[in-house]
Amino acid sequence: MIGSRRCISAVSFRRILCACFLFLFAVLLPWAARAAETVAAVTVEGNSKIATESILNVIKTRAGSAYSLGTVNEDLKTLYGLGYFSDVEVDKENVGGGIKITFRVKEKPLISKISIVGAKEVSQEKIKEVIQQKPNQILDEKKIGESKEKIKELYSKEGLGLAVISTDLKPGAEGTELVFKIDENKALRVEKITFEGNTVFSTRKLKHFMKTKEKGIFSFITGSGKYRDEVIDRDVAFITYQYLNQGYLKIQVDKPDVIPMPGGKGLELRFRLREGPRYKVRNIEITGDILTTKEELLSKFNTMKGNYYSQKIVEDDLMALTELYGNQGYAFANIQPRPHPIEATHEVDLSVNIEKGQKITIERINITGNEITRDKVIRRELKVTENSLYNEELVKRSKARLEALGYFESVEISTPRGSADDKLVLNINVKEKPTGSFSIGAGYSSAESFLFTASISKQNFLGLGINAALLAEVSKKRQQFSLQYLDPYFLDSRWLLNTTVSKLLTRFDDFDRDALGGEINFGRHIFDHSSVTLGYRIEDVKVDNFSPFVPEFFKQNASGLTSSLLFSLERDTRNNRLFATRGSYNQVTTEWAGLGGDNDFFRVDANSRWFIPVPFPKNASIKANARIGYITSLNDLAVPLFERYFTGGINSLRGFRPRTIGPSLQIPSSTTGGDETFVFGGNKLLIFNLEYEFPVYDPGGFRGVLFLDAGNAFAENEDLNPLKLRSNWGFGLRWISPFGPLRFEWGLPFNRKPGEDKIVFNFTIGSFF
Repeated sequence: MIGSRRCISAVSFRRILCACFLFLFAVLLPWAARAAETVAAVTVEGNSKIATESILNVIKTRAGSAYSLGTVNEDLKTLYGLGYFSDVEVDKENVGGGIKITFRVKEKPLISKISIVGAKEVSQEKIKEVIQQKPNQILDEKKIGESKEKIKELYSKEGLGLAVISTDLKPGAEGTELVFKIDENKALRVEKITFEGNTVFSTRKLKHFMKTKEKGIFSFITGSGKYRDEVIDRDVAFITYQYLNQGYLKIQVDKPDVIPMPGGKGLELRFRLREGPRYKVRNIEITGDILTTKEELLSKFNTMKGNYYSQKIVEDDLMALTELYGNQGYAFANIQPRPHPIEATHEVDLSVNIEKGQKITIERINITGNEITRDKVIRRELKVTENSLYNEELVKRSKARLEALGYFESVEISTPRGSADDKLVLNINVKEKPTGSFSIGAGYSSAESFLFTASISKQNFLGLGINAALLAEVSKKRQQFSLQYLDPYFLDSRWLLNTTVSKLLTRFDDFDRDALGGEINFGRHIFDHSSVTLGYRIEDVKVDNFSPFVPEFFKQNASGLTSSLLFSLERDTRNNRLFATRGSYNQVTTEWAGLGGDNDFFRVDANSRWFIPVPFPKNASIKANARIGYITSLNDLAVPLFERYFTGGINSLRGFRPRTIGPSLQIPSSTTGGDETFVFGGNKLLIFNLEYEFPVYDPGGFRGVLFLDAGNAFAENEDLNPLKLRSNWGFGLRWISPFGPLRFEWGLPFNRKPGEDKIVFNFTIGSFF
């Protein structure tokens, strides 16, 4: 029985095996037949704009090749990828000698014309510049989509971020017209901004953080109420940043919902906030490459244990570390902060990891953007050189020195890697601004009545850093002609040359002064911001037309030749020599008149100006000025009248008329009685000025000012007494106009005396102090 079973099983197995072979043969035979099919012909149908040869050249299915379904599928993808066809089909037909493959294509339309409908606030020329789809090209949906985004960006920059861009196709005999339809939604302005979920900051404070503002009465001037997508994104980021500065690490600020206001003419922006808990710093850990010690690095931190976390303070601490490592040559030090919040206690551990990398040298310095300014004018201000070790502090000081020149609108420095990992390239890109001017004008000065001015000046003559100016001013009381020349790096050295030639006729109330002279100064740069100069001045002065009230004593040596030696020390740390907002300017000058000539005297003047930026409003600053002067005669005669100190006027005490404050005499005006006051000036001077200057309309160059002045001049028999200073307060408007800075200022004296004005108007064309 057992043997019989084995026999039957063997027979059954053979039968089953034969059946499997028959089944596989039946299945694979047609496939083998198909695999052996040859492509007899490949044709294209439906194309009129794209040549058949161009289509056949990009596909892999060829006449004479074996038919492959996979290759045909690849060809379909290739044809769709060309972007010329909206539909592609494949037909297969048996013909003599093989099969015929036909690609049936449906071509996209040819764009013959592009039109723009609805554009009013943005010119069609600007819109056409950003449209990627061009006429006489096959329609490309991707380019049309990109074009709509670009147009949207244009409108967003104009404050019309709610503009809707759509397209339409209009078939024609010569092609298809592509129409961009624009609904500008110009009338839709932000009328209301609301917040949900804010408890830390008031709604008013949150609005203050935002650049987007609600529409107001003066929206047509200020542009408030405009909706810009990029500005909204900035507002969300800045509000988030303010919360992080207060320790709210889990803050979430959603992009606002835009809700139409009742009536459909305005919008409400509704922000939703989730503030979360406030976190205190529990621990600070520094890991990685420690240059000195952890304790020394931590001593530079303002982030403290137990204080609430502040993103800004952490960023400032990281900047301090970056500068510390950069000063040691580690230009690409990687310093990463990692805050680790502890949810249970609302505390945060701050971990700072430092990877110092290699010490970096400056391979080369590239300067771009200077079409006028010579390379050497820029390079001589740099505190770093090629092939030197990188130093972060010196690079910053170099940038500050270039900005202080006043020749450039902007100075940008980048430090890409060089030809090796331990080298970098210092790229300095400057954007030059006009440094020369030619102006002719007329105006009215409170001190000089009507005046005529003409000037030619160049702050960067021939791109050599030389300052030159030719000036003429003519008014009822003054006629001035001057030529000035300053070369701060004479003959490409650290010496400076400063020369002036002038002719000045001044008609004062009590006399006329006519002077012709000039001076020349040679100086030397010492340290970074300091210089010392030695000079010579010569001036021939004629004084006449004295009023009857001038005592004979002051007429004796009124005219004559002054020949004097000058010496001065100067330190200038201003961020801009033309319009400073930060830094200081300090100068001490001595003059000894006695190198021949008719006048013998000694003078010393000290002047200190300070510029301090303040946070509110933006670009506001406090300016302080102090001046002290002393002059004494070196013979038996009085100090010449025209060399004495007088106060009052726009450059000293703005609440008093010019030259009316100082030592005076009472001179009888007639034999019948009555006296006239003759101010003869002092041999000592003390002046203090304090200003708060703020922007009124920055784009137009308009700035407001509030000021306090105090000062006086003192005679030979008087001491410098602060208790005898006269003072005033006032306000004004300043305009950086195309033809020079204009000052309109009103001064009101404190403790006004009989005969003094309640308010004094001052106007002048010239630099601000």
